[in-house]
Amino acid sequence: MNVYLFEVKAQMRGFLVGLIVLIGVAVLFLGGAYPIYRDSKTDVERMIDGFPPQFAALFGVNGDIFSFGGFYRFSSLYFMLIMAIMSCAWGLSVLGRERRSKAGDFLFVMPSPRIRLYLAKLAAGLTLVVVSGLLYLVAVALIYGHYGDDPTATSIPLSRLLLAAASLLGVGVLFLSFGVLAAVLLNRIRSVSGIATAFGVLGFMLVSLPEMTGETKYRLISPFTWFNVSEALDHGRYEAGYLTLAAVVAVACLACGAVLYARGDVRGLR
Repeated sequence: MNVYLFEVKAQMRGFLVGLIVLIGVAVLFLGGAYPIYRDSKTDVERMIDGFPPQFAALFGVNGDIFSFGGFYRFSSLYFMLIMAIMSCAWGLSVLGRERRSKAGDFLFVMPSPRIRLYLAKLAAGLTLVVVSGLLYLVAVALIYGHYGDDPTATSIPLSRLLLAAASLLGVGVLFLSFGVLAAVLLNRIRSVSGIATAFGVLGFMLVSLPEMTGETKYRLISPFTWFNVSEALDHGRYEAGYLTLAAVVAVACLACGAVLYARGDVRGLR
């Protein structure tokens, strides 16, 4: 319990900064940009007509952007990017702290099994992901309550919008598992933010493969697309196959991390 509380407290500053950025961007997009798009429909439609079809498909820029649900569909990729970077950074930080400070020998001589230490650290990371995801859902619901009732736009049930917004919880857990595994595998972690940003940007860029090529097979290597926001908004569900894939990948990463953490040698000072 002491390790769990220590890690949560140690991450609190980064957690608050990340949460402010995530919710701030949500307010900026959904509460600031959406009303402008909605009220300037004619001009925006003219601009959309000038986009190449591939660009419009990639970023979800189409006529549906004038509804709250359609605009959320367009914005969701950027919210996922922020959540992915935050979550990966937490995984790297909580599991790589002793490696960065070269204090692993001190931690492992404590009267507690390594696997218990691993689980305590993992629980701290999961707590940050879940709390940030829930607060994000509250923020989206409040913004929808203020801007989502425009009678001239296609309405969407709040339940479907929150289901779509819950994709950030899945992205957060998945990229937390990537960060945890990377923290255990890497010999040296020079920059948590740099590595986390690389993971997030890579996930962001891989979205372009299925969108630009039209080949759904590329979704298998595009983690953001495993949580299909369009499916949640249009049909009130996610695709079971891709959710299963995400769960298997996350569990596999965390299980491998546990084995390596429990059996790994403590590196000496250099």
